[in-house]
Amino acid sequence: MSTGRNPFGSFRLLLFPLCCFLFTATFWMMMAFLPIYLTNLGVAGNHLGFILGMYPLAGLGFIIPFGVLADRLSPKKVLYAGASCMLIHIVMLKFALAECLIFFATFVGGLGLNIFQTVLFALYLKVIPEDHRGLRVSIFQMGFFLGFGVGPLIGGYLWNSGGYDLILKISTYVFLVLIVCYALLPEGSINRFSWSEYREDVFQKKTLLFLAVYFVYALHFGVEHTGFSMLMKKELLFSAREIGLVYLAVGLWMTLLAPLTGHQFDIHPRITPFLVGGMVVSSVFHIATAFADSVNRMILVRILHTLGDSPVIFATGLLTSTLFPQRRLGGNSAVVQTVRTVGVFTGNAMTGIIASYTGYGGAFIYTGIFFLMSAILFLPFVYAYFDAPRGKNLPVSDSPT
Repeated sequence: MSTGRNPFGSFRLLLFPLCCFLFTATFWMMMAFLPIYLTNLGVAGNHLGFILGMYPLAGLGFIIPFGVLADRLSPKKVLYAGASCMLIHIVMLKFALAECLIFFATFVGGLGLNIFQTVLFALYLKVIPEDHRGLRVSIFQMGFFLGFGVGPLIGGYLWNSGGYDLILKISTYVFLVLIVCYALLPEGSINRFSWSEYREDVFQKKTLLFLAVYFVYALHFGVEHTGFSMLMKKELLFSAREIGLVYLAVGLWMTLLAPLTGHQFDIHPRITPFLVGGMVVSSVFHIATAFADSVNRMILVRILHTLGDSPVIFATGLLTSTLFPQRRLGGNSAVVQTVRTVGVFTGNAMTGIIASYTGYGGAFIYTGIFFLMSAILFLPFVYAYFDAPRGKNLPVSDSPT
């Protein structure tokens, strides 16, 4: 469903980036210090990657059904279920001491995370107009980037003031506010489709290529989830405040970069520089992260790294909105999220294993080399399918079916 009005003149539609900010800030407030908290509880490093990997992996068997439910039922009801999972996850983290209980807590949190990542963006794409799509996608992503930056900084101050228990307490209050915000969101269209229609959407050459690129790119999120805070805390000996400042600088930078990226695409709509060019830049400075030995150098390296991340994240959001029919965005967004989930979990597990031999710096170096080689291999295919004369016009899916 599209509205005929400017979506950013509507308070209800502005709630989408606000919800994105609140969830992301709270999740990263917890996530940035969870590896340190678990290490202090005595969780072994090779177990840490698998425990944190449950956040992406938890929803693997549920993401697509949740996405289809968002097409067939009320997307807002699915979002309520996701927020409830996050609240249960917080309570379990507060009281769980055994690894098996922590493992289950991250599984429940992973369900909530995957519902949020799949359903909120799909609902947003259903209710915004088709014009200036690049800019609209980037404005939604600004909420994510700002939350990514602000959350760990707040978490650092809370960690110093009251430890992880205080982080969990504040997170509970924020998720209650988020539920209220969900209630104010506009409702998307509700339709019923057969599974074969979703299958036909996915098994297109362009779509499969996009999913393959996204899987490889998602690996690096897993490396960062497991290894970035540990690299700064355990190997570089940054304080909690310094870790928060690194996240804040990067998040604010990406927030400023997002609308510029979307506007640039609206002027020059070519996918290859955003998707593959961004992966190359991201990979180079992913490797350089291992060699940043001070707070200032780390901030500089990560800002340069996000010069690659920002266009890639933008391109994946845009391709999700253009490769699939609008009415089936719930289920098809869930397919995209499933691919991301497998990639992030694989990256989590890879990091735990590699770091046990080389340290977390080594994990960034070896995985970065792999990402760089993959980006170079993808280059001719992405150009041929998305930007070459015969395929350069993106298939904007405004078909009613």
